[in-house]
Amino acid sequence: MSKNVKTTIAAGEDLSASTCLYHAVALDDGQLAANGLEAGGILYNDPDDTQHATLGFLGEMRYAAGAAISVGAKLTVTTSGWLTTCASGSVSIGRSKTTVSSGAVGMGLFDFSNPVHQVSSL
Repeated sequence: MSKNVKTTIAAGEDLSASTCLYHAVALDDGQLAANGLEAGGILYNDPDDTQHATLGFLGEMRYAAGAAISVGAKLTVTTSGWLTTCASGSVSIGRSKTTVSSGAVGMGLFDFSNPVHQVSSL
C-alpha cells in the first residue's frame, strides 16, 4: 500500500480520461505537466475541467512511465505528464522503486514540493 500526502487543485483541462491517471499535473494551470519543474504532483482521480484534481505530491506513489525505467532511476516529467528517467541537466522529482516498461504503471518515491534539484551526473 502506498503512503503519500495529497492536495487538491482545480483541473485546468479535462483530465477524466483513464489515460491521465498517474500522470504529473502542473500546479500553475491544472493541466498535464510538460517538465519536472512545473509539475506539482501525480493525478489520483479523474476530474473534468474545473473540477477538483487530487494530486499526490510527497511519498510513495504510482506513476505512468513514458519510457522503460529501471529500479532506482531518478525520475523527471516529460510531455503530457509522463515520467521518464532523468538526463543530465533535468529536474529530478523522485526515484523509481520498480522496473517498468514504457506505458506501464510503476511505483516510486517522490517529493514534488521542491523539484529544483538539477541532475548533473547520473
